[in-house]
Amino acid sequence: MRFARLVLLAQALVMASLSLAYWLRPYEMANLNGMLLMESASVSHMRVYYGGLQLGLALFLLWAARAPERARPALMMLMITMTALVLGRLVSLWLDGGALVGFDLASLIYRIFAAALAGVAWHLVRERPEPEPERIEPATRRHVSEAPKPFQLGEVPPTLAPTPAEPAAQPFRRGDPSE
Repeated sequence: MRFARLVLLAQALVMASLSLAYWLRPYEMANLNGMLLMESASVSHMRVYYGGLQLGLALFLLWAARAPERARPALMMLMITMTALVLGRLVSLWLDGGALVGFDLASLIYRIFAAALAGVAWHLVRERPEPEPERIEPATRRHVSEAPKPFQLGEVPPTLAPTPAEPAAQPFRRGDPSE
């Protein structure tokens, strides 16, 4: 489970960083992709879809990393999302006959690597689930009506003091209690 959490947290960090980059520097991030932002609507689109969507995914991965039962679905989502982006890039290259720019090639390699890591982590979580932690019972409490008793040095706490033998329980009988 540690490896799965590490994968989820690393992906959340990368996605949150890219989200901030698209929010704060939309023109530079668009130029890395070979795009030119001409209108304020295109800048807003860049911030919303590239920045906002990645931030949402990062927050989901952080949420999922906090509980073991959420790790497997999050890893599957990460694996499917990254694989879909890789396939989209490859289909786009095939249809457009284009060449990969440096940022596109790095992005493609990163997404392949991220999908593979998510797949390995998903497989490990499925194969070797963590044992359930041992339940620790809460300490017994005093009744509200009892006044707290101060502890004196040398006293044995009530949980460690020997208990007097309790009288044997009487069987329950129906009928007149005087019998």
